Amino acid sequence: MAPSVESVVESGGGRVFIVEPLAATGGDGKELSKHGTEQKSHTFDEAIDVAGFGRTSWQVFLVSALIMLAVLNETMGISILIPAAHCDLHLSATDKGMLTGVSFAGIILTSHLWGYLADTKGRKNVIILSLALTTVCSLASSLASDFATIVVLRLLVGMCISAPSATIYAYLGEFTKTERRTMMISFASVAVGLSSISVGTLGWIFLSFNWRLNLFDVVEFRPWRLLLILYSLPGAIGAAWMVFLPESPKFYLSQGRDDKALAVLQRMFLENHRDCTVEDFVVKRITPEVDAEEAKAKPKGFLAVMGSMWQQTVPLLRRPNLLYFVVCCALQFGMFFVSAGMGLWYPEIVNRITSANQSVPATICEVLQGVHSSDEDFVAYVEKECDDRMTQDVFVYVIVLGSIYTFLYLAMSTLLQKIRRGHILFFNLFTSGVCGVLLAYVNDPYFVLLCFCAFMVFAGSSISLVNGAAVSLFPTHVRAMAVCLSLMMGRLGSVAGTNLIGLIMEDSCTLTFNVFAGCSLLGAMLTLVLPSR
Repeated sequence: MAPSVESVVESGGGRVFIVEPLAATGGDGKELSKHGTEQKSHTFDEAIDVAGFGRTSWQVFLVSALIMLAVLNETMGISILIPAAHCDLHLSATDKGMLTGVSFAGIILTSHLWGYLADTKGRKNVIILSLALTTVCSLASSLASDFATIVVLRLLVGMCISAPSATIYAYLGEFTKTERRTMMISFASVAVGLSSISVGTLGWIFLSFNWRLNLFDVVEFRPWRLLLILYSLPGAIGAAWMVFLPESPKFYLSQGRDDKALAVLQRMFLENHRDCTVEDFVVKRITPEVDAEEAKAKPKGFLAVMGSMWQQTVPLLRRPNLLYFVVCCALQFGMFFVSAGMGLWYPEIVNRITSANQSVPATICEVLQGVHSSDEDFVAYVEKECDDRMTQDVFVYVIVLGSIYTFLYLAMSTLLQKIRRGHILFFNLFTSGVCGVLLAYVNDPYFVLLCFCAFMVFAGSSISLVNGAAVSLFPTHVRAMAVCLSLMMGRLGSVAGTNLIGLIMEDSCTLTFNVFAGCSLLGAMLTLVLPSR
């Protein structure tokens, strides 16, 4: 008998999912209808097109955006909290740098493992488990009483948030037709800008208070700890929401579980078209995925799992995937190097620019070097009395940056309907590089801030375009692995960028900005290798 498929019937209490047999097969293995006639085999894109866009599609889109927001909250939100927490945790400048980048280190450590699990165990299960673990570790870190404890816990947060940070792109893309994937991912990535806005707004609200609550004479609970809890809520909500959503039908198809894939598509069709019935869903058979039979093998034992992970990676290192995989990794490294590496220093640099009170026009490097001359006096003052107050300007600049990100993501998502992805990607990175070069030479303070924001935002907003390209370019059975590994290279770029600024900015400011600008311009050239659509 042919495999069974989940279908839906109406009952007095609403829609109920049942299991019924698929059509029988003929002697040649082709599907036959109940009348004995051969049934058409639909491609996955054709089946998704029949399922349509509606209730399920909107839920997948919204939960994906929420999880993207959660990822940014957990990785970038800490940069707002560190100035408010440095007195409680007795943080040195080195400690602050470690705490800022430790979550990225966690992401790098586990990207390969999570990519393997997402490709073999399912997108949904991996996302729910990792978000639940992230929430637990994040809540625990809000109660940390010393530097060592919070560093370990934030490392664990990074190791857990690594899974949804990449897998959610594959999950969203696999509920969307191929030609619309990049556009949908770009729309969902508006959450990146919204995260910056929410982080800045919540920080502005809660860090303006100075209350203290003594918990069991062990931890002094202050506003920054409450803020850390609030930043973790989107992840908890996203995990709970995912429980009620289906697994990716494309994943099921890649595993050779065609009946499960068809059941999910049938569910999508009925939820997207509330006035339709099971009989209206014309897709009865889906063209199987290549390599689906190989994906069914389940390794047992540690060495077998390690071998399976390697086998899952090998296809990316062979033709025809190798070139695109290397380019995606290089682009992610460069874009994170510029946007996240420079972005983590954004509040500090902008604060120096706006507080310099220059009587004559000065370039960004002249301002930074001028402020640096008084750093020793400032450090001596801080050592006398720890001051963890934050100026309102910091929050305003973070909100402004988030607003620019949001606008650019919305603009890109609209333009993707008419302009090819590759053309937008080239324009973004080229513009970022030009703005980076100009930064070392322009001296109008407003133009400096404009170039600085554009430098980061045009590079950062391109990340979603490369993620969309990766989801479209690689086969389903290695797609999550490809996205995870390319994003792992991106996180490595953010760590490299952050540390490079700390090492050479104050001694070689112009060189620093030229290196970062050159990275964007090189990325623009690499985009020419990828398909424009």
